[in-house]
Amino acid sequence: MKSAHRHAAALGLALVIAACAARAPERLTGDRESYLGDAAFRRDALSASLVNRDNAYARLRLARYSSGGAVDWDSLPEWSPAVAPVGANELDGAARAEASPLAIDVDVRDDAALRALGESAFFRYPVQLAPHAETALRSRATASRYGFWIDDARGVGGLVRVALDSGSMPAFTCATCHAHAMPDGRLIAGLGNARLDLGALTVDSSPGVDPATAPQLAWGPGRLDVTSSDGSEPVRISDLRAARWLTHLHHDATLVQRDLTTLAIRIETLIVTGHAQTVRPPRVVALALAAYVWSLADTLPARAPTTDTETRGAAVFAARCAACHAPPSLTGPPIAIDVVGTDPIVGRSADRGTGYYRV
Repeated sequence: MKSAHRHAAALGLALVIAACAARAPERLTGDRESYLGDAAFRRDALSASLVNRDNAYARLRLARYSSGGAVDWDSLPEWSPAVAPVGANELDGAARAEASPLAIDVDVRDDAALRALGESAFFRYPVQLAPHAETALRSRATASRYGFWIDDARGVGGLVRVALDSGSMPAFTCATCHAHAMPDGRLIAGLGNARLDLGALTVDSSPGVDPATAPQLAWGPGRLDVTSSDGSEPVRISDLRAARWLTHLHHDATLVQRDLTTLAIRIETLIVTGHAQTVRPPRVVALALAAYVWSLADTLPARAPTTDTETRGAAVFAARCAACHAPPSLTGPPIAIDVVGTDPIVGRSADRGTGYYRV
């Protein structure tokens, strides 16, 4: 029975791979201009990337992304507000920095310029407004308590203050979750912030919430839920440095990463939903963020084993792990949940579930 079950799972996986027509993601080539200016191209690219068109994630995007409908996200106002990074000295009582917008006028055919804009946006573009972050900005001690890194050059936890008509408001950037401070003081862009405790911050900043029943307290550091409305499906904050090599995006392999456009659309729609579908980012910012995230793979050079222990470990890896974590990128197509044999909640979620987990 077990053998038959695994055979069925393997067959199902083969069918998923064939249906998705997955291929190795392209480098910084592809239809950048088409992504920026052609709604039909964007629509086709989104549709081709979806693994399960019946989950909530897919249905929302099929209804509102470059669909031509009355509630299409293309009609939302493009939003690139003036922002000021929260400086480390602000925690000591220094004056706040002056806000300014991102300089987004770049030639998208210029790889270096596009990546430079992406790096700037990674640390400065407001992905989600976070008024509750004020709780963490009372002092260095409170910022550290909730796991926000403090860096003299980059500021506090990737937090920025957004200039709004009603005043300024804290906001998260990509770097809030996807940058990690090492013990030696180095800030590693792309590495998931394993100390960030947004669940505790959310509960502590929400009067009237009963800590005994709040699911956010169960997240713990380094995990969050960006999918469900009740916070019941937390996942580990991803390390983005290997994103270029992934065949699929999201923990539950929601999207086939066909090329750079797939990641740009994923980032664009994340920002739209992060702002409650009221604004959209300039698409050049989403494309630049995708290009920068892909470039982080260059910080992970391959290294051959150099000791006897590493050589033995490499042999064990080749025998036990490489069937899924295939060299040289150590990734591969998604694996059925029953074969993985771990917690199935996220993989079977009504929001993003596919029945598989990515490698």
